[in-house]
Amino acid sequence: MGVATVPRMEAIYERPRDYDLEHEGDEEDIAFYLQLLDRWQPRRVMELAAGSGRITIPLARAAAQKNIEIVGLDREGPMLDEALRKHATLDAAARRSLTLVAGDMRAWQDAQPFDLIIAPCSSLSHLLAVDDQVAAWRCAWEALSDGGRFVVDLTMPNLAAYADSMQMPERTFVEMDIDARDPATGTRLLRYKTTRYVPQEQRAEIRFLYDKFSEQSQIDRYVSDFDCHVYYPREVELLFRHTGFSVEGWFGDYTMRRLRTSSRQLIGVGVKSRAPITRS
Repeated sequence: MGVATVPRMEAIYERPRDYDLEHEGDEEDIAFYLQLLDRWQPRRVMELAAGSGRITIPLARAAAQKNIEIVGLDREGPMLDEALRKHATLDAAARRSLTLVAGDMRAWQDAQPFDLIIAPCSSLSHLLAVDDQVAAWRCAWEALSDGGRFVVDLTMPNLAAYADSMQMPERTFVEMDIDARDPATGTRLLRYKTTRYVPQEQRAEIRFLYDKFSEQSQIDRYVSDFDCHVYYPREVELLFRHTGFSVEGWFGDYTMRRLRTSSRQLIGVGVKSRAPITRS
C-alpha cells in the first residue's frame, strides 16, 4: 500500500488566470454537471478541488434558480483566491447559493450531509498513494446522505502514449495540446507536454511547458510538473466498493455515453449504500 503524501502545488495552480485560459472554451464538462443537477435535483452539492471556480461558478448560477446549495472545497491558496474573486462578482442569489472553503479532499467534514459530491477534471489523480485515495473516497461516503451520489471524473489511461515512453531507449514525445487566446486581452497561451509512464507505481509523469504571449511579444515561460496516478476502471470500482458505495453506472464522456474502448473519460457514479469496510 502506498504511503500517504501531501500533493505539491503545480506551477499552473499558482497562476489561476492561466489555468482558466488553458481551459478557454471547455464547456462539455460544465454542461455535464449542470445536467446532473437537473437529473438528480440534489439539495446540497459539494465540489472537491473546486480550483478557480471554472465549474463551481456556473453551478452556482444554476443553483440560484433551483434552491440548491453549492459548496466548493480547495486546498490551493491562489486558486481559491481566484474563486473567491469570481464569487464576489455574482449576483446576490448566486452568491447566497455558493460557499467556498479551504480544505483537503482527504480530510474534511461538514455539519450537514450532501446529496451529491463531485470530483471533476481528474482532481483525484493528484492522490498518488492508496491510503490517500481510500481517505478521499471515505470522506465522500461519510459526508453524503443515505442514497447520495459520488461522481468521480477521471481520464481514461492513454496506453499509446505510455507505450511510447517505455521504449528502449526511452522515447518521450513533445506534444502541443493547447493553443488558447484570451478573447478580452488577446493574450495567447501555448501548452506543450511530455508523458512518461512509471508502470510499477501506476503513475504518469507529465511535464507541461507553457509559453505565454501578448500581441507583441513573449511575456512568460514556465514548466508545471504533474505527477498523476493512473486509474483503471476496475480499480475505481474497487475503491467504490471498499468504501461503502455501490456503483450506479459509468460514463465514457460528458454526453453520458457508455464506457467503451474509445472512451476518453472514465466517469463513475457511486451511491452510498452501506457502512464502509473498516480498517484492518
